[in-house]
Amino acid sequence: MKLAVEILLLLSALPPLVVLWRGPTLWDRLAGASSLNTRVALVLAAHAAFSGHEILLDVALAYAILGFLGTVLVARFGERGER
Repeated sequence: MKLAVEILLLLSALPPLVVLWRGPTLWDRLAGASSLNTRVALVLAAHAAFSGHEILLDVALAYAILGFLGTVLVARFGERGER
């Protein structure tokens, strides 16, 4: 069960990787990166739930927060560049 869930979560990260790689605009790539950050945090949280390592939940939360802040920063700088 654990392996199946983690494999499905990792497979769900493929479309955001394609968007991140091929995105024609900064905004497409930003959406792909944000989605990929969410998937990585989900994989960490699922691994923590299945393995019993509670510290990984803290790591997943910190990763999600940093991913959100990175998305906001890139969006702000991208918005300035378009003006």
